[in-house]
Amino acid sequence: MKTLLLRLYDYLTTHRLGLWVGLSLVLLPLVYLAVTLRYDENIMDFLPVTAEEKAYLENAQSQQSATRMVLIVEGEDEDRRSAAIDDVDYQLSTVNYQLSTLDADQLSAYYSLLPYLMPDSVYAHLDSLLTPEAIRAALQRDRTLLSIPGTSMLGTAIQYDPLGLLNPSPVTRHLSTNISYAFIDSPYGSTETRHNAAWTDSLTAVTDVVARDYPELKIRWVGAPIVAVGNARRIKTDTLLCIALSSVLIILLLAYAFPRRRDLWLILLAVSFGWLTGMAVLHMVTPTVSAVVLGIGSVLIGIAVNYPLHLLVHRRYTASVRQTLDEVLSPLVVGNITTVGAFLALLPLESAALRQLGCFAGAMLIGTILFCIFVMPHLMSAEPTPVRELKIPHFRFKISNFQSPISNLQSPILILTLLLGAYLLVSTVRNSQSSFFDSNLSHINYMTPQQRADLAYFDSIGNPQRIMSDNAYKADLWQAYWLNHSADSVIACVQTEAKAAGFRPEAFGPFYDMLQHYTFCTPQFSYNDIARRLSDDFDYIGLCCSLIVFVFLWLSFRNLWLALIAFVPMALSWIWILAIMQMFGLQFNIVN
Repeated sequence: MKTLLLRLYDYLTTHRLGLWVGLSLVLLPLVYLAVTLRYDENIMDFLPVTAEEKAYLENAQSQQSATRMVLIVEGEDEDRRSAAIDDVDYQLSTVNYQLSTLDADQLSAYYSLLPYLMPDSVYAHLDSLLTPEAIRAALQRDRTLLSIPGTSMLGTAIQYDPLGLLNPSPVTRHLSTNISYAFIDSPYGSTETRHNAAWTDSLTAVTDVVARDYPELKIRWVGAPIVAVGNARRIKTDTLLCIALSSVLIILLLAYAFPRRRDLWLILLAVSFGWLTGMAVLHMVTPTVSAVVLGIGSVLIGIAVNYPLHLLVHRRYTASVRQTLDEVLSPLVVGNITTVGAFLALLPLESAALRQLGCFAGAMLIGTILFCIFVMPHLMSAEPTPVRELKIPHFRFKISNFQSPISNLQSPILILTLLLGAYLLVSTVRNSQSSFFDSNLSHINYMTPQQRADLAYFDSIGNPQRIMSDNAYKADLWQAYWLNHSADSVIACVQTEAKAAGFRPEAFGPFYDMLQHYTFCTPQFSYNDIARRLSDDFDYIGLCCSLIVFVFLWLSFRNLWLALIAFVPMALSWIWILAIMQMFGLQFNIVN
């Protein structure tokens, strides 16, 4: 293979016109495909979902709960809160939008899932909540709450939860925090971030105008569409920032190390060609690509830069460009294949964004190495490349009367220190009881602290399927409890105490139905299954990449000992990473 590539170099040396024509013919379609590639800012692309689960998610995103925006008005004066909502409603009506309020049907759908919502800790003292005295006190509290003005919603909640098993409930939290709210549904769904961005901006502009008339109130919007818009904008900003920072830092370092501008341009050309190749291949594989993938691509710049660097630095020690190519070709190709193979290990995963990342990374690195092998040698100067040495301090350490440079790896004390440190780190990793992977899907969404607090009120209401999926195990707890307790006696006691408290005995019919029909079907779709799949993918990536790199090193060196020597630093660094993350309480997630 190396002989063939060297002959091709010799041929192109005498046929430069053919080289430039061929390069131009390759560049034209690459640039076209890269420029016409469309981007998607949906962070959910990173989830490893099957076709059925993807269809469910798309359906869930079209549901009212996923498209709903909540107008939150917070303040002491209820009349002023109501007036502010009316003003917002009037402003929106001029552009054919209308606010709505939370209705009884939505609350009924929410509270009908009480077994899935009740905290696990309640079961420890549930017996004490079902005594006649506790039931009497709970119903008296319900009567008092219903007498408070402006608590019409509470009647629906009490029908399903007269004993306050969900305490505090969204309704009672609403009463205690002086909050009023209204709703509006996005006409574009929850994932059309381009349209939703303009729409949410117009909503914010309306509330800003109203807020000036009510300075004592805090008025804001929350909901899936506005979170999606915030995600899209944050992804776009972070992507540009990551690429810009990494590019500037690399260029500054290269400009310092390579005083000749021509060499700096060669490095940039090689990486740019690889970047174009990656984007063009992505375009051929998928019509849209996650913007997060390109943000992660900023890391790939640091990997791709190594290939032209090897050529330029090694040129200092050879008599000609051909000799440089002859001596560097094998390590360049071996390093490229192992790295590309590790990224291609992402292709079998179910996560669309990770497959895109594997495809983009593999294509980018292959494009960079091809440019370095076929084009860059013909652009390099015939004179050796001057490289400014980086001055690194020479540290020495002293133990007793023994003094040795820290760079002397044959020092037995240094080797023993490294082995002891590695053993301690391995012990830390092995004894760890916590997972190194964060499978909480909500953590991959960017939300401000205020948005997270607001969504705690409204995220679950109106999305029964999501509640059942996330809390499927709670149905088993509910069933197990009532298999060992008499639901009929509790119902009889509630009916008796209800009459004494001034309620009609049948006022709590929905609650009675939940006690008498406590068999619940666990939905087929589960977000917990996706979380477990993410964790499995994490383990697969680590194991598969390690095997690919080790096996190819072994095949390349044809020597097990040399393969181990090359592999041990990578294995130790991985252990160090896990141990340090464990010490600082850090976890990997699907993105990093």
